Amino acid sequence: MESLTLRALRGGKGALQKLRRVFVYGTLMKDCGNYKRYLKDRISRITPGYTEGLLYHLPEGYPALLEGDGIVKGEIMEEVDEKLLRTLDRLEDYAEGGKNNLYERKIKTVFTAAGERLDCWVYVFSDEKYAMQNGVFIPDGDWRNFIRQYRPRRKRCV
Repeated sequence: MESLTLRALRGGKGALQKLRRVFVYGTLMKDCGNYKRYLKDRISRITPGYTEGLLYHLPEGYPALLEGDGIVKGEIMEEVDEKLLRTLDRLEDYAEGGKNNLYERKIKTVFTAAGERLDCWVYVFSDEKYAMQNGVFIPDGDWRNFIRQYRPRRKRCV
C-alpha cells in the first residue's frame, strides 16, 4: 500500500498545500483550552473522527500521539488555510525540516463516523521514548474523556 505522503507528493507541492484538513486530538478540540485561541471563528467545519495510533497524556498537560495500531479519537478541522497551518505549526513546535521538533506534521488517514476516509494533517509526537516512559497511556485513545475522568479539576475540555 502506497503511503499517503508519497501519494500527496506525487501530486506535487500544490497537492500538499491544498490539504486543508487537520485532525486534532487534544487541546485544539472544540471546547478545549487552545480551541478558542487558535481555531474558533477560523474554521468552517468540525467532524468527529479517529486515526490509528497510540495516545499518551504527558506530564506537561497535553497529549502525544505516537504511531501504533490503536485508535485515537479527535476532530477534523476544516478549512485550514496556509496561514492558520503555520500558526498551528508554531503551537506544536514544528518546523519543516527541523531536527528538534516537538511534533512532526504528517499526513494520516482519518475515518469519520460515516465511514469516510480522509487525508489530514496530524501532529505526531517526536520523542516516542519520552512519551512512553513519562506519559500516561490512554487505552481508549480519547484525551477529552481522560481529562474529564482523571483530571477533573483541570478544566481543559468541557
